Amino acid sequence: MNVSSNHRKHLVAVGAVGAVAASLAMASCASTVAPSQTSSAAAQAAPATVATTPADISNAYDITKLCGDKPMNIAFAKGTGNTDSQLVMGELMAEASKCPNVKVRFVDAQGSQQKAISDINALVAQGIDGIITQPEFGEAQLPSMRAAVKAGVPVVTLISDPGGTIGTDMTDKVHQDFPALGQKWADWMNTNVKAGKVVFLGGTPGAPSSKSFFDGLTAGLTKYPDLKLVQDSIVNTNWDAAEKKRVTAGLLAQHGRIDAVVSDYGWTDLGALDAYKDAGMKLPALVTVASANGDGCRWQQDEFPYLSIEGTTTLSRIALRKVIAAANKVEDPESSTVQLPAAIDTAGGKDPKCDKSLPLDANLSADLTSEQLKAIFK
Repeated sequence: MNVSSNHRKHLVAVGAVGAVAASLAMASCASTVAPSQTSSAAAQAAPATVATTPADISNAYDITKLCGDKPMNIAFAKGTGNTDSQLVMGELMAEASKCPNVKVRFVDAQGSQQKAISDINALVAQGIDGIITQPEFGEAQLPSMRAAVKAGVPVVTLISDPGGTIGTDMTDKVHQDFPALGQKWADWMNTNVKAGKVVFLGGTPGAPSSKSFFDGLTAGLTKYPDLKLVQDSIVNTNWDAAEKKRVTAGLLAQHGRIDAVVSDYGWTDLGALDAYKDAGMKLPALVTVASANGDGCRWQQDEFPYLSIEGTTTLSRIALRKVIAAANKVEDPESSTVQLPAAIDTAGGKDPKCDKSLPLDANLSADLTSEQLKAIFK
């Protein structure tokens, strides 16, 4: 769902997140410093960072070693503004507040592929010092990213992998360890579901991140033949709760009760759970990434097996460190790939939280304080 105008204000001004200016004065000319390739190459060669909490990601490296002293304007460009965008901006602003010379702004393509492309071009023309982008439209965005890198503006992708070549099409790629995550999902279902029908609910058609998650899941399930996907492809839901409910209702009508729902966007999983309720069926095992407050509140009402891998919004802090390092031509030695933690695991005694003072689609596992979260969603 799109961000409301009230929420959108908080994407550029979240007072409790840190001392980051709400207004961004764009630099008068484009950066002429070529992005450093040393940091990217070192990070790609390094093994994935293993995080046990989202805070591990925040504290993986000291950003103050990278800040430099020149004023720096960084943009976070995303295909669609939503709750995830708000939390990512909260994390980015909290991290940027450690560098007094760094400011961060948000650019929303509002679901338009053409605008996502033109946003990158416009940012370069306006003199941005670095770009973090979640390229939800995949390969189509590569030419604009490549042009930015060629112009000396570092570009770091976040979570979604559009393909391309690091050093040419982008400066670096920051994402979770998808194969490890998929195996974690599969291992957990083998222990806690044991056998039965499984479905994978993804996002928009062709979304690179959904493909990465699905590939990790299918590889993990090869060890467990008693866990069978009802559809050997991604079931698209546009990352929308209402659409997820509609699609899930259709799957239940076609296949009967499905034992485990695997999702790559926990914020909208309440829609899937509602479909089971409407069908009069016992809730499934919910296996997801990036949990939602509403799912935790529903779990407290009607317990169901629940696993959620967390830290996706906090990955943006690594992306910020990478882009600042490249702009300043210094090395950030941390890995760009992270094995994210299972912050919710009801079988392992890690129960989900429910905070009724926050929206149902808020992610309570972001590395932000309760006060910072409430400021974002005020």
